[in-house]
Amino acid sequence: MIELLLEWIKKKITMNGVYNRKISPLGTFGRDLIGGSALGLVFMLLFAKLSAELLENELKRFDQIIVGFVGLLNSPLTTRIMKAITIMGSPAMMIFLALLVWFYLHRVKKHFWDANMVIVSLTGSWIMNEILKWLFQRQRPDIAHLVKATGYSFPSGHAMVSFAFYGMLAYLMRINIGTRKQRSFFVCLFLFLVFAIGFSRIYLGVHFPSDVLAGYAAGGFWFVGCVLGLQAIRYHKSDT
Repeated sequence: MIELLLEWIKKKITMNGVYNRKISPLGTFGRDLIGGSALGLVFMLLFAKLSAELLENELKRFDQIIVGFVGLLNSPLTTRIMKAITIMGSPAMMIFLALLVWFYLHRVKKHFWDANMVIVSLTGSWIMNEILKWLFQRQRPDIAHLVKATGYSFPSGHAMVSFAFYGMLAYLMRINIGTRKQRSFFVCLFLFLVFAIGFSRIYLGVHFPSDVLAGYAAGGFWFVGCVLGLQAIRYHKSDT
């Protein structure tokens, strides 16, 4: 009986190995490529849907509901907190953090490609956001802004760039930090920052909720592309 059980387990392991090779000839990278491509497609479709609804003027009701809910949280203390949080999505802050992380990864850890992907995630999402804003040219909400904001509104630059940038930082922390607790801490911290920054832009009156959601979608798409690009480089280098 034991021999039959062992033989059955062996067959299962063999079958699983054959199956994995069939669906993922590149091993773990192949599976990540499939999963990442699917996730990137979801982000792209979400952005396409929001863009179409914007052009057809169908986002007004959605924005009104969310803005009404956010307005219930208005208070002097909340305003001070939101102003502090939104600074984390400012160009000056992210440039400072990008240079800091680049120096650590490049000079200390000697991870050339990891370090440069930090710059790619930031600058690429920034440039893409400017192009998208120019294409859609949506005006900002016609209400009192609690912080200064210029330029067009769709998609939110703070939401888009922070998703791509802080998402990349979370990913790099996950693959470069030794202990599980440290990895979990930084991943949760950066994810919180991304969503807090987006929420702050709505609260402060400088973006519609649909701007922020579109920013997440576009930033998520760029983030997935950067992660897959880094994984492709790592796969190629490990195979040479």
